[in-house]
Amino acid sequence: MTRLPYTQEISRQNKALFVFLLDQSFSMEEPLAGGQSRKCDELCAAINGWLQNMSIRASSDQGVKDWIDIGVFGYRTDAMAQPVIESALVGPLAGQNIVSIANIANYPARIDNSFQYFPDDATGQMIQVPAQMPIWVDPIAEGGTPMCHAFYLVHQLVQEWIGYHQYSFPPVVVHFTDGESQDGDPRPYADALQQLATYDGNVLLFNCHLSLSQSESFLFPNTEAGLPDMFAQVLFQMSSVLPDIFVQYGMSEGLQFGQYARGMAFNADLACLLQFLNMGTQAAPGMI
Repeated sequence: MTRLPYTQEISRQNKALFVFLLDQSFSMEEPLAGGQSRKCDELCAAINGWLQNMSIRASSDQGVKDWIDIGVFGYRTDAMAQPVIESALVGPLAGQNIVSIANIANYPARIDNSFQYFPDDATGQMIQVPAQMPIWVDPIAEGGTPMCHAFYLVHQLVQEWIGYHQYSFPPVVVHFTDGESQDGDPRPYADALQQLATYDGNVLLFNCHLSLSQSESFLFPNTEAGLPDMFAQVLFQMSSVLPDIFVQYGMSEGLQFGQYARGMAFNADLACLLQFLNMGTQAAPGMI
């Protein structure tokens, strides 16, 4: 009997790969969804929080369970308008493209006094709680948006990783941006990335647009109809259809999905950003 795709359990023997692709262009200086904090600050806080949570989950009395690999990349342009696509990790892991969760757990850049955000089940509002936060990624906001170059680099790295992990759950790429590509149409590059596959299925690509204004959010739409503009339609076309296991996880978290819902969010605020990040990375077998 043929096994269904996207069912491979994540383990030491069959590691997972999660890649975060962060827009670091100048417009990330803008406040997120009409709030007080910059988009780049909120995004980095969310990524650092996810890395901390995964480090805790992987830790035990026997050490850190080495079951996932992680890549965090930023993209922008320099003063000469040349693309800059590089690892966004800072500290001891700076410059490394793909790192294990063991290295993440053992080598944060520093520990900051910060805040963590949790949704209040009763009100749906975000609760801010003081916390000591390990830092692996710092905010950057400068230059333009070379999205095509960024996807080209990620394609190369994911393809190389798959060559050593052909039986693993397919890599998951989560892309955060607040603006349109400035170096061409990103759709062919996104399509090429999604054509890469392990024996368990094709690479999954999630795209999250971070909003400047408090506009209507679109989370996991299943059609282009009703999306506000061409940019939203492009992100929809670039995003993977959610496998059944992701839909089942989302429904257990209270989300609603239409048939063929895609891994996309548009006009995201902080609550939507955190919900999207968890959905995109924690629904795989063995992660729940």
